[in-house]
Amino acid sequence: MSMVEKVLDAYPAEPGLPPKLLAQAVDKLYECAGACLACADAAAAEQDPQKIAMSVKCMRTDHDCADLCTVAARVLARQTGYDAPTTMAVVEATRTVLRASCEACEELKDLKYAELSAKVSRETDQLLGELVEKMRSSEGAGGYPTQPPSATTPAGAAMNDDGQTGASSGTSEDELREMHVDELRDLAREEGLSGVHDMRKEELIDAISGKRRS
Repeated sequence: MSMVEKVLDAYPAEPGLPPKLLAQAVDKLYECAGACLACADAAAAEQDPQKIAMSVKCMRTDHDCADLCTVAARVLARQTGYDAPTTMAVVEATRTVLRASCEACEELKDLKYAELSAKVSRETDQLLGELVEKMRSSEGAGGYPTQPPSATTPAGAAMNDDGQTGASSGTSEDELREMHVDELRDLAREEGLSGVHDMRKEELIDAISGKRRS
């Protein structure tokens, strides 16, 4: 069990996906990022005139791949306040760059560093493919919400019959006043209020309280 898996396994709420699968994805993404950076550095030192032009493309896609893999790993490791559309977009973008990096490396034939980088990019893409299938499946969707919960609510927290989190429906006005403005905006959106982005704290409290009284 990797350290990432241990930490995800200790998450205080119920995660939307198995900690082992999430940890494998996060660990593999970081491994791929490191391999791509090492490959880009090796390509920069390429001396073969016939391979220099291709090595430039390899360096570019390697750096893109390393950047996206790092972002995807960071996003996947966050289970609180989970945002499904953002997560899916980041993962799919990463898979696109992984394939591009793999293809660029495969053009540098007979170069061990490019071969190894292509291999880890391919493996990472396949693992992310499994993760996407899990996220889209009914089994995964049961605990992996398709709408982002409040910033004050852990991912997978139970909702009431109206589709609102307990934090939104059970918060008193005094408790509202103790909350940060960003948290109030989240609660206001859960109450179905619009135009909350420009509201100040007192306006948010009045709007939420008024909505509940109506």
